Amino acid sequence: MPSRKTTFLSITAPLCVVLVYVVFLEKPWFHPAQAATAEFSADNAGDVWEESKSLFREGKYEQALPGVLRLHEKYPGNHIYLEMAAEIYNHLGRYKDETEYWELYLDRAPDPSAACARLGAAYQEQGKEKDAIAAQERCLERDPQNTDYIFFLAHSLERAGQTSRAGELYQRGLKISPDNSDLQTGYARVLIREGKREQAKSLVLRRLEKAPDDVDALLVAGLIFSGEGDLPRAKRYLTHGVQLSDGYLDFHQALADIAEREHDYPEAIRHYDRILKEHPDDQQLRAKRDALAGKQ
Repeated sequence: MPSRKTTFLSITAPLCVVLVYVVFLEKPWFHPAQAATAEFSADNAGDVWEESKSLFREGKYEQALPGVLRLHEKYPGNHIYLEMAAEIYNHLGRYKDETEYWELYLDRAPDPSAACARLGAAYQEQGKEKDAIAAQERCLERDPQNTDYIFFLAHSLERAGQTSRAGELYQRGLKISPDNSDLQTGYARVLIREGKREQAKSLVLRRLEKAPDDVDALLVAGLIFSGEGDLPRAKRYLTHGVQLSDGYLDFHQALADIAEREHDYPEAIRHYDRILKEHPDDQQLRAKRDALAGKQ
């Protein structure tokens, strides 16, 4: 997702996505049934794989891609190459290609968790919320008790404005895993939208008692108190959150909103400039920032 503001799941991240390529101890390219028809040997394929991994680690994604695609062409049943190709396309911002390879991974990998963690976000990058939801539904159908999959689907529904269904899923997940922080903060967001601010506040503050550095909970707490007009308390939560995660742009947006309400235009501009650093083409935000500059 990134729209101008990084969403709650920057959310969303927080969740068990592992780059498998760094932990392979066996040679994934060697498949005896395929080796006889390959035009290069297992050892040569190994060289291609090692070189591709090295280029990936160095951030040379364009150079890493051809070798990975060559390996996938020769060994299409090997999900390892599908995952690496999807990761590369993600880094290149080629989200349509990324979804294609995650879809293949979902069909072919014995454990679909890597695809389930990333496929929805890749669709969201293309503005395809319905496809993101459908992908997460397929994942949850495969493992209905998986709280990660419950969260992914609930969050996609939340983004799409299907608050009621999202809330039902968050509650379902919390029955399985009551201390799951992502489910707690997700459900708190739904409660806020439903006008149940006190329930949301209670849930988030209990979470912060256990984990005072939980950035998602800090953001929700800040928004709750900002909405109640308790700006000093809101700022305490939001400032702590932005100190922990400066790249979580929702904090900058929330703090800019408060600064505007307090007529502290230089502070608001500072936060808008931080957002514009990541999203320089956001003309609406730039116009708002420039209007504030004219008030100084």
